[in-house]
Amino acid sequence: MSLLLDFANNAIKINVRTSRKARRLRLVSGINGVEAIVPLDYRAEELQSFVSSRKDWIIKTSQYYSRLKERCGGIEPDTIYFLGSKYHFHVVKDKKTSAVVSEAMKVITFHMADRRRYKEEMQEWYKEQIGRVIAERLPLLAGRLNMKFGKVCIKSQKSRWASCSKKGNMNFNLLLAAAPLEVIDYVIIHELTHRVEMDHSSRFWQLVKEADPDYKKHKEWLAIYSPVIKI
Repeated sequence: MSLLLDFANNAIKINVRTSRKARRLRLVSGINGVEAIVPLDYRAEELQSFVSSRKDWIIKTSQYYSRLKERCGGIEPDTIYFLGSKYHFHVVKDKKTSAVVSEAMKVITFHMADRRRYKEEMQEWYKEQIGRVIAERLPLLAGRLNMKFGKVCIKSQKSRWASCSKKGNMNFNLLLAAAPLEVIDYVIIHELTHRVEMDHSSRFWQLVKEADPDYKKHKEWLAIYSPVIKI
């Protein structure tokens, strides 16, 4: 089910999804549009009133994601990002699981026994790739900044690119494999800086800037591309 709303001659489609877990009406937005998540017993007139009351937010977020699509190309079928570049991918049924990357053709071919599990296999591949990058870049940057770190973990995270505990243990999001190397370096520098400044104070950002003069550009890349690099 969907609603088609006309706000100041700006037609916006809102997908409506019922959820057993929903206790109230809720709006979420993303690269694919705005979605209303509603309880099973919702009333149509209540939904209409709720959506109308949020029209300014709906227009603003729709315009934001429209500009985002123009800027980074949006989400295309069968594409993923890897180290800052967009690749088309193919899934081939094979006994052995592997991935073949063609930088010239910008194509990644995934070989796997069960093609229905391609998302899980791609996540594992991302995890392996970013693990290699972190294993190389983290000690190098830590040495350059005279910082120490503890245990390192690569995992799937919904809202964070990375984190650093007081003991220096670091978690990195496997989706960082989609980012350019200089952006990955920024994330590493960001977390290493937390070894001396745990909050995001002015001193924290000054230290980040000293290590990465272009950190604002790298931070912006993450903000722009984060909606389109999810598997």
